[in-house]
Amino acid sequence: MPSSLKSKLNALSSGAPAAPKPAAGPALMEYVSRVPADGALFSLSGEGLRRMRFDAPFDPRRALFLDTETTGLSGGAGTVAFLVGLGRVEGDRFAVYQYLMPNYGAEPLLLEKVAALVREAEALVTFNGRSFDVPLLRSRFVMCRMEDPTRDMPHLDLIHPARRAWKLRLKDCSLGHIEESVLGIRRENDIPGSEVPERYFSFLKSGDMSLLEDIVSHNRQDIVSLEALLARLSRAYAAPLEQTSMLDVFSLGKALEKQGERAEAGACYRLAARERPLSAMARLRERHVAGSANQRLSLMLRAGRDWGEAERVWREMIDRRQMGVFPYVELAKLYEHRAGDPREALRLTEAALALATAEERGALERRRIRLLACVAAREKREKQRNKTTEA
Repeated sequence: MPSSLKSKLNALSSGAPAAPKPAAGPALMEYVSRVPADGALFSLSGEGLRRMRFDAPFDPRRALFLDTETTGLSGGAGTVAFLVGLGRVEGDRFAVYQYLMPNYGAEPLLLEKVAALVREAEALVTFNGRSFDVPLLRSRFVMCRMEDPTRDMPHLDLIHPARRAWKLRLKDCSLGHIEESVLGIRRENDIPGSEVPERYFSFLKSGDMSLLEDIVSHNRQDIVSLEALLARLSRAYAAPLEQTSMLDVFSLGKALEKQGERAEAGACYRLAARERPLSAMARLRERHVAGSANQRLSLMLRAGRDWGEAERVWREMIDRRQMGVFPYVELAKLYEHRAGDPREALRLTEAALALATAEERGALERRRIRLLACVAAREKREKQRNKTTEA
């Protein structure tokens, strides 16, 4: 774990009050923790944020990091956020405010506290909050006949750019897995999210505050992780070629291509496709992504009508045995339709047939039959021209 982040989490753990203090009367509990703010927050790349598909102005000093713990994981009318964590920069500190309702009657007090902090912010930052946390809070504001302060507020949900950047490598893009694999955070004795609702229901029956301690700690770390995750994602999108995993470079290239940044995407694909000395295990992991990178690069080049460079990539794919019949088929199309050389197109098609799966053979056989007819017709015309010349 990075030393700065580790010390921050330790500070949160040691700095949390031993017992909650009343916030708006005895029915609501409030926890407040403050740690040094992550310096990377103050140098977030605007380019990185834009590539994360967040186009609104963003001032980290006016952003509010939000996460909830709820009585259910699937939403619905009966689901309530019994604990809301909110983080924000205050001077050179990162403050985490947590509001916990010890009974359902305290919900309006909790929502008032949340609304007050939301109104002071200019943007929300969450992890899966667009689909879960914020819609849930909105429904609770409605149920309590309160004005919804989140309406029309810019919202940066980090789960989507995180998935686009890291899903290929990580598979599991839960916040906990990203913490461990990307941020270097390893939680000790963390409570599984599936146990949170039952813990709260047990607390309502028994009044045993110790049942909630792990939940409060879990929520607090979620908020701090959001701060670190935002900084890490911004750097990744701003400098995709500097990522150490070629799987991440390729994934960021796909994200850039979908946003129309073709030159930047092409640079990512070229880097991801480059041959490099690797261990046997790494070769197994990255061999396919190198082929996929060349495939996407070649299709971009084809769309841009850069036929010479596209041909070079397809030839490289054949030499490196990448993506099966794909480069053979693309080259066959190039020679048939653009170079006017059906003989070379036929040779490439027959080479593809030697590699083809049962599902691929039908289309290749039809192409082969058509090319055989084209070659035969061309040879016939050539013979006729030769006879005319000799006469």
